[in-house]
This record gives sequence, C-alpha cells and structure tokens, in this order.
Amino acid sequence: MAVNNGLVITLFILVVTSLAIAYVFGVKAQRLPFSAEIGFSEQQVSFLRWWVKLALVVGVLLPIALCVQSWGQPASLMFWGSYLLVVAVQLISERVFSQWLVPSVVVPIGFCYTAFRLWQLMNGVTQLSLSRLAWVGFGSIALFWTANLVMLMAIAIPTIYKRQSLQE
Repeated sequence: MAVNNGLVITLFILVVTSLAIAYVFGVKAQRLPFSAEIGFSEQQVSFLRWWVKLALVVGVLLPIALCVQSWGQPASLMFWGSYLLVVAVQLISERVFSQWLVPSVVVPIGFCYTAFRLWQLMNGVTQLSLSRLAWVGFGSIALFWTANLVMLMAIAIPTIYKRQSLQE
C-alpha cells in the first residue's frame, strides 16, 4: 500500500492525534518525563524564528510551486496534494493542541509528521517524473525535512525532556 494512499494518511493522522492527546494527558498527570512548556534559550528562539521561515519556503512554498509545475500530471498532483494535506493537518494540529492543551505537544507532533513526510518523499521518488530542476527542488525539500528531524532531536526534544533524578 502506498504511503500517499488516502487510507494510510487518514490512519496516520488519527494515530498521531491520539498519541498527541495521550502525550498531553501524560504530561499533565506528570506520568511522562516531559514538561508542558518548551524551555528554549534566547539563542534557540532566534534560530527557530529563522528555521520556521525556511520551513515555510522549502516545506510549503516550494512544494506548491512543484505542484503547479506538474499541472496535468495526475500522479504528481496526487503526490503533492497528499504532501500538502499532511503539512496542513500538522500545522493545524500543532496550533490547536499547543494553544488549548500544552505548548510542548508541538515537538512530538512535529517529530511524527516530519518522519511521515520523509516517508512520503521516499515514496515519491518512484512516483514522480520531474525535470532536473524540479528534482533539485525535490531534493532540497527532502534535505530540509531530514535536517528538521535532526533539529528536533538535537534542540527541541532536549528542551522538553525532564531527566529523572537518580533517587526516584
């Protein structure tokens, strides 16, 4: 079954939403070693402002441009449509959950959606027929999301993870 199949995407969204809700309840009940707030330093906040702008350009605008460029190619339109749907659901769920529940929920949501997006892109390599320039754009998108996964592991997760004391 292809990752960009409607059923797979729907199941993924339902599972990640359920995990996000479980994360929120676990954090609020202090059953998980994560904080409700994100403790970024000023330097990290500055970096993340720049990073979010880059994500908008490489992760959203460039795929929209590639979707428009592939107009008339049903497989490409289906691929980019699925990709952009997943991005939109991620952004909406991060916004809603972080405002209504706990701010730190954006980290596990971002991690799960980034990993899924990379899976979508790996699957897209075999589905898409792109020009050389479009492949450069596609590769840039894949590299950015790989870097985003690394950033989440190196910067975001450590800011919400609360180490357990040795006495517990």
